[in-house]
Amino acid sequence: MNRTILACVNSLLLVAAALLVVPVAVAGDDAATEDVLVMNDGRELHGTIIEERPDAIVFQVVDAASGIRTKVTYFRSEIAEIHEDIVREAVAETKQPTRRRVSTSEPEDEPVRTFGARRADAGNENLPSFYIVPMKGQMGTDVNTDVYKDMVDDIRDHDPDILVIEMECFDEADMLYSLVGREEQGLTDFDEFRKLINLFHDELGDIRQVMWVKDSVGVSSTVALAWDELYMAPQARLGGLVKLQEIGFEKWADDDVRGKMTAAFMSWVKGFLEYGGYSLMLADAMVRPQYTLSGRWQGREVIWTLDTDGDYIVDDSDEETAEFRAKSAEDLCISDGTVENLDDLALLLGMREYRVLDGGGETMFEDYQESWRRTLENCKTWLLDYEQFLGWANGEDTLKYLGQAKGRLEKVLAAIERYNAVEVRLGMEAGIRKFDLITLIEQLKERIRALRQANRGAGRGGGGRGIGGGGGG
Repeated sequence: MNRTILACVNSLLLVAAALLVVPVAVAGDDAATEDVLVMNDGRELHGTIIEERPDAIVFQVVDAASGIRTKVTYFRSEIAEIHEDIVREAVAETKQPTRRRVSTSEPEDEPVRTFGARRADAGNENLPSFYIVPMKGQMGTDVNTDVYKDMVDDIRDHDPDILVIEMECFDEADMLYSLVGREEQGLTDFDEFRKLINLFHDELGDIRQVMWVKDSVGVSSTVALAWDELYMAPQARLGGLVKLQEIGFEKWADDDVRGKMTAAFMSWVKGFLEYGGYSLMLADAMVRPQYTLSGRWQGREVIWTLDTDGDYIVDDSDEETAEFRAKSAEDLCISDGTVENLDDLALLLGMREYRVLDGGGETMFEDYQESWRRTLENCKTWLLDYEQFLGWANGEDTLKYLGQAKGRLEKVLAAIERYNAVEVRLGMEAGIRKFDLITLIEQLKERIRALRQANRGAGRGGGGRGIGGGGGG
């Protein structure tokens, strides 16, 4: 009898244990149920409620692609409805995506579009207008204040509603080019970028401006973050800012001098981020590899910290700088959205139709880029000629070839006075600056002047000696 009772008890215990195991098995990532928050703005958020507070809900979402868990805190005032333990399969059949990419290609057999934004004829003055401003290539050379100063008048003449600045720069191999090994020149070159930003914010500040990052690796990311309206292409990067040791500030032996140079450089970087309204902690994390970066949500605001204690870890390495991809930049409120083309951009800006002005900005940029690069190649040829003429400057041909050598340097000097980009590249590739050219030209002038005086003196002396010799005979 006792054995029978004991057997029954054991059976009941096994059944109870099995019942306890079942909910644990479905409580993981593959759970059959999920929680749904319906926000005041209409969004539906699917995930798991981690904690319920009197004024807030701590909600966890698992990214299906990466498996990354993200905890977000939402105030109850933001939430319209809370649904718990909703069967996941049922939700999958009925829920609508919170955001979908709008197809902007127009099928040939369906000319009438009923969704998305549409680019219309540029002459339709009733529609909002875009003016495209390219920032492509190498920062400081292709992207230089020279070309944009010339563009200002054309922008004013066309009077656009929105300036769309297309950023596509990836200076991985030559970050800040001329700064390496030229610490004293570093801040001067970085000041060029400050002038560029001021040109847009001051001289064109009354026009709405949107930064569209197609790709940005290097110092271009610093410039891009000077705009508060920022969108990114789906495959775009934003980060990889120049590191302090790559600029050369770490070479300063004196701790006090190195500290002052570092502080001055970082003040430039943080000043750019202040323009765009971004957290200054991003500057440290994206420039100084010793800092890590994570963020936590406070409502709809991301609070950044230079550690790995936040809900979302961006960078946990003390050897690399932080970098954002399009999706993470949008999720973390750095970008305002991900757009593949101008139709997508117009839609996110609240436009169903728009027009692109036939401005000269793109043509002016391409002409400038081609012109300065051609001039750079000419300068390289002239510098080779200079070296050759110096080698030939001896004997009776000394004056002739010294004059030709001086003429070649004067051509190079004129070129860099016309194109700052040429000076930057010559400084990077040949270590030649404007001051160096002026010094060499003056030295050649002095040599030529001295030789001419010597020749004139020799001519007069010979004649005198000839006259004196005849009288003595």
